[in-house]
Amino acid sequence: MNDSPPILASFRTSGTNLTRAKTHNHRVVLEIIRTRGPIGRTEISEITSLSRQTVQNIVGELESRGIVEMHAQKARGRGHPGMMVKLKPDHAYSLGFHVDRLSVTAIACDLLGSIVWQSAAPMAAATPGAANSRILSMVEDFRSAHPAMAKCLFGVGLAAPGPFETGAQTSSGTDATTFSDFGSPENLAELQSAVGLPVVLQNDASAAALGEHVYGVGRSFNSFAFIQFGMGLGAGFVLNGALYPGASKNAGEIGHVVIDPKGPACSCGNTGCLERYLSLNALCERLGLEPTEPGSVARIEALFAEGDPAVLGWIADVAPLMRQMINMIEMMLDPEALILGGIICPEFLQALLDSAAPLPRRLDSSPEEGRIRIGTSGATAVALGATAAAVDALYAPSVSHLLL
Repeated sequence: MNDSPPILASFRTSGTNLTRAKTHNHRVVLEIIRTRGPIGRTEISEITSLSRQTVQNIVGELESRGIVEMHAQKARGRGHPGMMVKLKPDHAYSLGFHVDRLSVTAIACDLLGSIVWQSAAPMAAATPGAANSRILSMVEDFRSAHPAMAKCLFGVGLAAPGPFETGAQTSSGTDATTFSDFGSPENLAELQSAVGLPVVLQNDASAAALGEHVYGVGRSFNSFAFIQFGMGLGAGFVLNGALYPGASKNAGEIGHVVIDPKGPACSCGNTGCLERYLSLNALCERLGLEPTEPGSVARIEALFAEGDPAVLGWIADVAPLMRQMINMIEMMLDPEALILGGIICPEFLQALLDSAAPLPRRLDSSPEEGRIRIGTSGATAVALGATAAAVDALYAPSVSHLLL
């Protein structure tokens, strides 16, 4: 039996026995296998509310197409062991790119999220054109290194710091916290045409949340919030087993919550936003480092490891803001857990978390132990989540597939 907790009913994991909803049901079953496999067909039926015969037929079709494979469960006592279903990892591959004004990180994954190739390189310039050039170069590198896998590529996921589609360009080449112009429809269309594959976009925090949900510590929870600590500050929300992107894919822009109307100007057009105080960009300003320089994060990590008083003093100064942010997210969403990740080392993130103790009480009076986790995917979480976003676009259930 699978040790994962039961999934609550949601659109992505609830099937319908209507004949004309066949495509949706296939995607629902695939979603369960992808996020919960290896799993038995009876358990799939219980989770999805589809009949056992329907599940058996769908799994049979998926197996004949080479998308899933069956293997025997360990024998327990007498009788034949049950059969478990899991995705066939090498059926298809996806590419994911984490893009910001500093660098591009690329990952290629099979359907189970195993990394088969990765690369990282600094940006030649802090512009969409430079990002596109780097991405296209990396795509060609992958295709040259793994021609057989490249033939099975089905999509490209992109993740970058938002906000996107705001109606106005909020980023500039000198602002390390956002990359809104990279996510413009015109730029995405240009990239898709050049790559020759479907391209999907997520903001970096939502992508990291999706990566943790599908491949990392988030698999243990139905609802959680992921806090992305980068040059800016963002959050991604997985609610009832599904990523919540928001109407314009900008849900979770916690860094743009105004905490001081008389504070410093922010790239979003407001003043006194949270990330002007609580972010690596804010720490760079404190230390006199240039946030758009690729070496600035490594320098912060080195100073932290040395116990530099300026870095430790900043961590102490932002402790009340960490506490306030955690309290705000917990009271709004009531998640099972919060996961903290970002482009900085886990030890730095743990120090930030420790500085916020003791945390405000939750309404359910749950203990602090295990309440907040450090993400398991590390610095690759965003790129890994971008590959998951590409898989989502192809396989995950969508309302559009129920339009009759």
